[in-house]
Amino acid sequence: MKMLATVCFATSLMSTIMAPHALAQGSGSGPVRVLTPQAPGSASDLVSRGIAEALSKALGQAVIVENRPGASGLIAGQACAQAAPDGHTFCLLDASNAALGPALFKTMPFQPKDDLVPVVLVGFFPAGLFVNKSVAAKSINALLETGKTNPGKLNFATFGAATSSSIYAAWLKNVRGSDFTNVSYKSALEALRAVVTGEADIGYTNVGAAAANSKPEDLRLLAVNNPSRLPEFPDVPTFAEANINAAATWFGLFAPKGTKPDLTERINAEVIKGLINNPDMRKRFLDTSGVVPTAPAAGSPASFATFFDSELVVYDKLVKEAKIEKLDR
Repeated sequence: MKMLATVCFATSLMSTIMAPHALAQGSGSGPVRVLTPQAPGSASDLVSRGIAEALSKALGQAVIVENRPGASGLIAGQACAQAAPDGHTFCLLDASNAALGPALFKTMPFQPKDDLVPVVLVGFFPAGLFVNKSVAAKSINALLETGKTNPGKLNFATFGAATSSSIYAAWLKNVRGSDFTNVSYKSALEALRAVVTGEADIGYTNVGAAAANSKPEDLRLLAVNNPSRLPEFPDVPTFAEANINAAATWFGLFAPKGTKPDLTERINAEVIKGLINNPDMRKRFLDTSGVVPTAPAAGSPASFATFFDSELVVYDKLVKEAKIEKLDR
């Protein structure tokens, strides 16, 4: 009996030691992959590398980031959906890939709700509605009133039909009756620069990007698209407070459908522990990329699944209310 107890104890101890490594090993071999739909240097890329580093330390094996840009982020999502659900493949998608895509495109190479499993909501990427300082409006309500009383007077810098900038310009016109002239630019940075220089009057972009590419005297932030007000701008209302459909930008980690719940729960816990709640890692990867883990971020896989379902409804409503016709990919 004593020998049996010793063997059982040793077996239990060995299982405990090996568990982190064995967790990410299903059928096949090779490193764990985190697919990202954006190019190196992007916020998505940086957050993915933070996830990879946290998981590599926790699992005791290589975790690599694969950049799969293109097709509005659908290439990475499709590759993730088609991968084996063996714990070797995950993908970091944002709201535009996972929630806006199904509402905006006629066809999708995969269906995020049906083909992927939510693992962890990492955080939000706060965007804002800005105006050039020369614009008289000092508040979001004043800006919307200008759009009603002087339709077409102010220019709204957008950066593509399949982007939130264009959708919000259309939404403000069709829902709030505020008509601005849509001026399209090739990229978010070009659109931002147009507002900074005064070539355009209004812009919608990430708050961190706006701060990094302008001076305080260049822009005025009127509203933020985030679940809560930002500490840096406590007097600026959220979209929800301004009665604007708050379809926020967020980053979430997904796995292929069929991935076992115990595996997604463990990966969820390791990302929260090793990245989101780790002060050094959070500073290096989340703060640097402008991603804010506001609630309901850093919750369970089940809470992310509930949030994701609600976001599909929010984005579908946004597109329909904006009267945006479904696009070909």
